[in-house]
Amino acid sequence: MKRPKKGEFAQFYEAYLQAVPSRGTAQSLLKKTFKEAQQLLGNLPEEMGDHAYESGKWTLKQVLIHVIDAERVFAFRALWGIRGDRAPLPGFNQNFWMEEARVDERSIKDLLKEWKTVRENTLILAAQCTEAQSQFLITASNWKVSVRALFFIIIGHQLHHIRVLRERYL
Repeated sequence: MKRPKKGEFAQFYEAYLQAVPSRGTAQSLLKKTFKEAQQLLGNLPEEMGDHAYESGKWTLKQVLIHVIDAERVFAFRALWGIRGDRAPLPGFNQNFWMEEARVDERSIKDLLKEWKTVRENTLILAAQCTEAQSQFLITASNWKVSVRALFFIIIGHQLHHIRVLRERYL
């Protein structure tokens, strides 16, 4: 699928999309960036999971569940578009979601396993998306967004948070 063009996404996604490498397809980048994240996070000691770089900031495990939740939401939005639904979708409040995430009961390894399953499903969805379907626009959070933009937003959102983890947590 081709990369999204301006007008296919809300301005606030621009930074995520600029973080995506210029070479590679959505599927190849979904695979590559996930593998890199697994290599970075897969051998961390479990006590790192409860570390926050500053008081009031999310812990490493909270960042992970946020990336997983966001990927699920963006992938669902992509499915909505692929199937041609025209009803608008609501936004989601990441802070409300975090209140119920219960990551203190989870391990880093468990979260990475969950993320692997989510990413595999995202890849299956991307594989079935035709070029024509990738251009479909939906409304989510009161903004127009194309299906293809959603797949690239997943990548850029992950890269943003991995950069934050590298710089402030690890």
